[in-house]
Amino acid sequence: MSDAARPAPTAADALHTTVDLPFDDAVPFVQLEHELADFETVRVTRLDEMIEGMLGHDDVGRTALIVVCHPEIAYDALRIDPTLAGMLPCTTVVYERAGDDRVHVHHVSATKAIRDLGCASATGVDEDAVEDLVAKTGELMAVVWEHIETHGRE
Repeated sequence: MSDAARPAPTAADALHTTVDLPFDDAVPFVQLEHELADFETVRVTRLDEMIEGMLGHDDVGRTALIVVCHPEIAYDALRIDPTLAGMLPCTTVVYERAGDDRVHVHHVSATKAIRDLGCASATGVDEDAVEDLVAKTGELMAVVWEHIETHGRE
């Protein structure tokens, strides 16, 4: 596979799992697991309801965005460069797929996106600080994900 066809680590390392909960229970469950790891909920938004309400499309499966921010991640990002805050906060999506009886949970790392898109290198910051930020985010999200996988299964 050529480097051009190979997904960036941000996409390749995305977290994905399913939970054995009804959608309406899965959303607050996933939100709570983030909060128990000290992520603050910024907002929970039902994309399907927003799309239907604003565009009239009722063909989107149930989809919720859980937007969270961890104070340590935010602090470190701001210390590296305040412009990096434009890539925060972190978002986890909870969704259903047509023909699939599972509820999916998916998270793409905002800090890996900062690294992979070169946001920090464009400002001339220390690349090691960005790698430390990616590592810290990964450690914190690993706790969240372990709990989702452990407690979200029958």
